[in-house]
Amino acid sequence: MFDLLYDLHYALLFQIVSQYVPTNEDAEEVLQDVFMKIWKHIDQIDMNKNVTGYLFRVTRNACLDYLRSKRHTLALETNYLQQKNVLNFHALANDTASTIIENELITLINESVKLLPEKCRLVFMKSRFEGMKHKQISSELNISTKTVENHISKAIKHLRVSLRDYLPFL
Repeated sequence: MFDLLYDLHYALLFQIVSQYVPTNEDAEEVLQDVFMKIWKHIDQIDMNKNVTGYLFRVTRNACLDYLRSKRHTLALETNYLQQKNVLNFHALANDTASTIIENELITLINESVKLLPEKCRLVFMKSRFEGMKHKQISSELNISTKTVENHISKAIKHLRVSLRDYLPFL
């Protein structure tokens, strides 16, 4: 399950973290901390609930922790990157705004998933939202694992196209 979460969400979470953290090295370190927290608490994650929202919250909190740890340094120095970090800290610290953005993104993803053909949507949801393995899905739906892979690939391409205006780094 951890591998699946990592594979599905690393690139997106990295892009989010890199918007708030000044260097790629720091962003990777923050994201490494995020996945270490997830690894330690993997048995407590309910795959039937909003895992994406949970990952966003953990990532946001890790960014806040990083920015808090740099706050003193940021107050003393005034270069552009550090001022940007202070602004990002305040933007992330606004729970209401973060929740609104998170909810809008989840709604957009759900609407995009609803546009998929029925079988493709069913396979994608079982894979990505329920955390089922390809073999389990193929067995349950009486289709080949290659068909499962094709449906998932088709769904991901669809999501990339339909969400490109909202998540340009996809």
